[in-house]
Amino acid sequence: MGAMYSVDTSALIDGIERFYPVRNFPQFWARIDGLIDEGRFHVSEEAWAEATAMDAPLREWCEDADAARERCIYLTSAKIAATVGSIVADYPSWIGQGRKNGADPFVIAVAEAVSGTVISGEINGGPSKPKIPYVCGERGTAHGRLVDLIRAEDWVVG
Repeated sequence: MGAMYSVDTSALIDGIERFYPVRNFPQFWARIDGLIDEGRFHVSEEAWAEATAMDAPLREWCEDADAARERCIYLTSAKIAATVGSIVADYPSWIGQGRKNGADPFVIAVAEAVSGTVISGEINGGPSKPKIPYVCGERGTAHGRLVDLIRAEDWVVG
């Protein structure tokens, strides 16, 4: 089995709505479906809820009944909840930044549970305004963007 991934809503938005529209990059999304089939592409249930509440392209991709992508949802177990509690305790201002960051600690907790890499569209962050890459760095959790997943999988799409 290859690398494991915990994917944030921001990475899905980047992929579907910004950089790799499904209509223009169908082979790329078929490979994502392959990762889902292999059990290597995880989306926390909180990030999934965010994704399905988004604009039509992302929601439609998530809810495509023929693809059964809900298989990638990683449910919040007691272990995940405990890790999230630890993250929130260490970075209380993170959640205080607003509702949009609510799934972020869950994305990191899932990555840690599967010994995987967080894939997000976020950059930077710091002690006063934590973001996924900063918190991952502080916790020693691997982080990358969607393009890093492509490189790690050594995909050539075209």
